[in-house]
Amino acid sequence: MTGTNSADGAKAARRTEHLFQLDLAESLNEAYAWVTRTQVRQFVQILRRMREEHREAMAMRALHAFALRRPVDELVELAHHFDRRDAVMLMATAALSRPVGEAAELAVMQQEAESRSERAPITASIVHDVACQRTAFDVAVFVRVLEERQSALAKRTVKVFAGSGSGRTNLDKALLHTALRDEGCHREADRLLGLTLRAIADSTPGAAGAGEEGEEIADLAGAFQHLSPAGRVLECWVEERLNASDATEVEGTRQLVARLIARRGAGHDALAEHIGRTALPRHVVKLCALLAKVEASPAKCALVRKYAAGHKNVQELAVLVASWHKEPALTRTTRELLTDIVAGAADPGVAPRPLEELMQLDGWLREADADPECSRLLRYAAAVRIEGRSGADLVDLLGRVERSRDRTRAAHTVGRRLAMAVMRPDADRDRFVGCLGALHDAKHFVAVRAASRELSDPSHELRVDAALVADVAGRLDRAELHQVSWTLLERFLENEQLVSPADVVEVVGRVLDLRLPDAELLLRATVGRWSDVGHRDDAVAELRAAGQCEAADWVIKSLR
Repeated sequence: MTGTNSADGAKAARRTEHLFQLDLAESLNEAYAWVTRTQVRQFVQILRRMREEHREAMAMRALHAFALRRPVDELVELAHHFDRRDAVMLMATAALSRPVGEAAELAVMQQEAESRSERAPITASIVHDVACQRTAFDVAVFVRVLEERQSALAKRTVKVFAGSGSGRTNLDKALLHTALRDEGCHREADRLLGLTLRAIADSTPGAAGAGEEGEEIADLAGAFQHLSPAGRVLECWVEERLNASDATEVEGTRQLVARLIARRGAGHDALAEHIGRTALPRHVVKLCALLAKVEASPAKCALVRKYAAGHKNVQELAVLVASWHKEPALTRTTRELLTDIVAGAADPGVAPRPLEELMQLDGWLREADADPECSRLLRYAAAVRIEGRSGADLVDLLGRVERSRDRTRAAHTVGRRLAMAVMRPDADRDRFVGCLGALHDAKHFVAVRAASRELSDPSHELRVDAALVADVAGRLDRAELHQVSWTLLERFLENEQLVSPADVVEVVGRVLDLRLPDAELLLRATVGRWSDVGHRDDAVAELRAAGQCEAADWVIKSLR
């Protein structure tokens, strides 16, 4: 039994050894040399007999040898003698295993033969096999040869390669794009990229091979970035088509780019950045309108808008604002656009746009025939941007807000934002005091009151900070802003729902250090009037425990 198994194994090895040679054509030279001498009709009969005798693998090897050993013109001439399935396998083997130049010659000759007669079409199968299974550089050579002799076949090859059914990865497509340009096939390289982008834009989210929604375009961009870090292939392709003379092509490109950006997932979006930073205002506006209206992607619209708002050219910004406000789908977000423009570049940590540029922009808006509402919104957005501004800047900008109602609202916002900024651990408290002093001197009392209210009773989730309030009150007092300091302390101490007994001790200690002439009145009018008796008694006890007995007596005195 063991001897029989060994014999069967050796027999199987002899049958299949040719299929695993490094050079299959060479390995079949001797064993299947007869296929080069046999008439085609006889060869077809031999194949049939092999299959009938259960020697299917031998028939496959014979057909393989026929495809590799017979001249290309003979394969085309004799293909119609075979069963269609054998003819397809014959041509596929030749197209995939012979040199790529011969594969291209095979496709051209087969196409010509089919056009002269009513033979079963096999050329499409040849193109499909080459596009789907040969290396990208082989496909590029194949396309180059076809482009010289049968441009329609070249286009078909690129279309198959770019299609979702080819099984090709985005890296394969980036490789072929690079190889086509190297072969001088720039037109087909551009077609490949266009077809690939459209396939991504039209793909169903979650489809097989598509990965997570929006990650296809990121994968393609990553492949190009890897192969050509300085090439900016995708961006240049889009830019060239946006600036084309054909209006239909331009509109089609806008729609394509909008879909690609809308489908892009999380992470940095190089295409959105490139469009925002470099595209002409009219393209930015039309693209953002598509994102907001057609693609229902306001977040991506905002992303492109932020990059566009970072332009240094103030005149172009004016055109952008004017066009944006006139676009019905974007009019309601003109305020956000101007807020982004005032903020400056989209990069974090960048200082806001200088006042001089904002004044220039205001002037250019009139030149660009912008709606007067744009100027009003610009002045408001500039006034409420506190980052990087001095107290004098804030006063100047508030003074430029035209309507009294808008100015009051802006002053309130400025005060709140100053208070929220000083609550950060790394905040410059002297700047806060300086800004409040400038606003107070300019009689922007709404801003000063809003800052005191926000600092003593935060409207957001930050916990009230007694040490901060006491420290700021001291700085205000030393800056001769005695009434502002008193108001801040009064608002804080009368807020019995937020202020703890320990907070009272913290503040009272600082108040006594200030030696305010009316410190007693301050405590009697605030803590002394707390409605929660138990809470008030806890505060008195805490003051006594901290050695501040006089202050405790002041609180008690208010009860008599």
